[in-house]
Amino acid sequence: MDLKESFLEFIYKYYIEPIKMKSGYNSIQEITYGILLFVMVYIFFKICKLLNISLDNKFAYITIFYIVLISLMRALVDAGYIPHSYYTVTPGIVILVGLYYMVSIILSRLLLKGRYHILALIMAIIPTIYLLSIFLKNMMHVEAFFYVFGLVAIICSIVVWSIEKIGFLKNRLKFDILDKYAIFSQLTDASATAIGIGVYGYWEQHPIPRFFMDAFGPYVMIPLKLIVVISVLYIINREVDNKDFRNILKIAIMALGLAPGLRDLFRTVMGV
Repeated sequence: MDLKESFLEFIYKYYIEPIKMKSGYNSIQEITYGILLFVMVYIFFKICKLLNISLDNKFAYITIFYIVLISLMRALVDAGYIPHSYYTVTPGIVILVGLYYMVSIILSRLLLKGRYHILALIMAIIPTIYLLSIFLKNMMHVEAFFYVFGLVAIICSIVVWSIEKIGFLKNRLKFDILDKYAIFSQLTDASATAIGIGVYGYWEQHPIPRFFMDAFGPYVMIPLKLIVVISVLYIINREVDNKDFRNILKIAIMALGLAPGLRDLFRTVMGV
């Protein structure tokens, strides 16, 4: 077998076959998609700096609407309402919606200057409304919303109270609102996964979380996610001097939690 055939076999085995067989993710995919995401975030950061777009709370709010959009799309793919293809699953859907998100913000900035968020929000809301109309007609387990967000509300309240009121944590962590968004989002992912597996009998597609859940049960993801996200945010705040780059990293962490968390929750509600 020559080098070209070996390369094609590698690509098929680790990237194409898992999509065709719907067998979940492998470690090679996880690493590749992580690098791809970082590259996209860094390029977008540079573009935002070039256009003088502030990576602040308003930017985070816009991002949330696009996270809801991609989560709904992915859940509806799983439910069969959108065709399953390389463009509607990871990494295709991330690239597709990610580019749409970037273009919407860049175009909005060029057209509306300081009020760029208005057009960017409209470009997210219009397709989201269409997808919501499909989702709302196919809900089976509405109670899953209350299970997940009830659990998130309780745990997030305890965590945020501790960060704000306990002197050692407050002085050490110095978390801002974007840090709290990231914590909330990662808790949403952990809680949706735990409820989906523990209550509704789903399975975990990612290899590392699957290892821990097989060993300790689905709810172990909640403390594990908390430990990881708080540690990563602490390192970012301590080591990254550029505020805008620090903020876009936090927004990326928010997206990495909220997107799969909402997708899992939407799937659960539809009984997929």
